[in-house]
Amino acid sequence: MSLDEYTVKMEECLKKQIEAFKKFHASEEKIKQQIVSKNWEELDSEISYLQKQAGEIEKMELERGDIYDAMKRCCNDDSSDSFYTFVSEHCPEKSVYLNSLYRDLKVSVVKVKALTIRIDSYLSTITATVTKILEEAFPMRKGTIYDDKGANKAAAAPPLLLDRQL
Repeated sequence: MSLDEYTVKMEECLKKQIEAFKKFHASEEKIKQQIVSKNWEELDSEISYLQKQAGEIEKMELERGDIYDAMKRCCNDDSSDSFYTFVSEHCPEKSVYLNSLYRDLKVSVVKVKALTIRIDSYLSTITATVTKILEEAFPMRKGTIYDDKGANKAAAAPPLLLDRQL
């Protein structure tokens, strides 16, 4: 294959990845809304869909890496320069467009990371709040577990309380 053909493949791959990250972000946004609205059934189905999307994104990432490696081999370029530098040097007619797509991909990734951090922060805050409320409401309950005969039993890990109605 020629460099021009690899360039076209890279362009298509970047577009597919950007679209996939937009869909992933939209799914995470739905997850955030379902957590806030306590819609647990929808949340479970959205999480399984999100896992499927993550697998597809991983495949696209491997494909993009393979295309980039093939482009470098085609140009006999063994340097470890950035994507921007490589495209600017070897594909000057398409460099502005490819670099723009690559920046868009990076922005999409940052958006997904930011939303993931927001969800994690929200869940951590809620978990800490519920834990503190339980500690204040039941100060004598410090995670004691009893076996079948009623004797105290040490917990392997702190107990987990799950109430889907909270």
